Amino acid sequence: MHKRLRMASALALALLAVPSAALAQQADSIATRGPLPGRGGIGGQIGTSYIVADGDYAEGVQPRLSFVGHFRYVIDRNWGWQVSPYFTWNGYVSHADAPFVDVNFPAEGRSKQFYLTQVLGASGQLQWFSGTARTRWHVGLGPAFYRVVIQNHRKVVEDPVSRELHQGLHMGATAEVGYERFLKALPNTSIEATVAGQAAFAKSDNRWRAGWNGNPTLVEVRLGAHYYYEFRKPKPRSTKPGLGR
Repeated sequence: MHKRLRMASALALALLAVPSAALAQQADSIATRGPLPGRGGIGGQIGTSYIVADGDYAEGVQPRLSFVGHFRYVIDRNWGWQVSPYFTWNGYVSHADAPFVDVNFPAEGRSKQFYLTQVLGASGQLQWFSGTARTRWHVGLGPAFYRVVIQNHRKVVEDPVSRELHQGLHMGATAEVGYERFLKALPNTSIEATVAGQAAFAKSDNRWRAGWNGNPTLVEVRLGAHYYYEFRKPKPRSTKPGLGR
C-alpha cells in the first residue's frame, strides 16, 4: 500500500515537473533568442531630420521626414556592425533668403520658399551594445557617402559664378544612440528609438562660389522595428551511408 502510494506520488511529481521544465525551457528560449552572436538583423525606421549646420543649408530650415533601412550583424554580445541606406530632405521658410537669385526663377528674388535640400546615401557603422536579453541600447559610429542636392521648384539650383549644379556625391560620417526593446510574444522582433546625426563633407570653394558652400549636418529622431534571424543556416546532413558524419 505504502509502496503504491510512493509510486503514485513520484509519478504525480514527474507529471508536474514536465510542464514546469517546458515552461522554463520556453522562458530561457525567449530570453536568449534575438540578437545572438552570428545572427543578422533587418529593419527600418522613420523619423524627422533637422539641418543644424552649415551656413546657407541651415538658415531658415524646416524639418521634414527621414527614412533609413538597417542590415545588422551581431559579432558578439557587445559588438556588431550595421549598413544603412538613407534619405531625408528639409524645406525652408519663405522669409529666409538664398545666397543668390536662382537663374531659373529670377522673378522670385532670393526667397527660399520653394527650396529643398535633399540628402541621399548609405553608411556603415561599428556598434557597441549593452543591456539585457530583451532590452538593450547601443552607440554606433562610422563613415558614409551622401548625395546632396539643392532644388528650387524641384529643379537643381545652378551656381551663377561657377555654373556648377548644386548636386554631388560626398564623403560623410554618421553617429547614433539607440534603445531597443524586444517583444515578449515575438522575441526575434524589436522596437527601437534612435537619435542620430549625419554630416556630409560637401564644402568646395571651386564648385560653390556664390553660396550653399558648407557641410550640411543633420540631427534626427527615429522610430522603427527590427527582425533578427539566423544569418548562416547549418548545412543539412546527408542521409546517405558514410556521409554527413
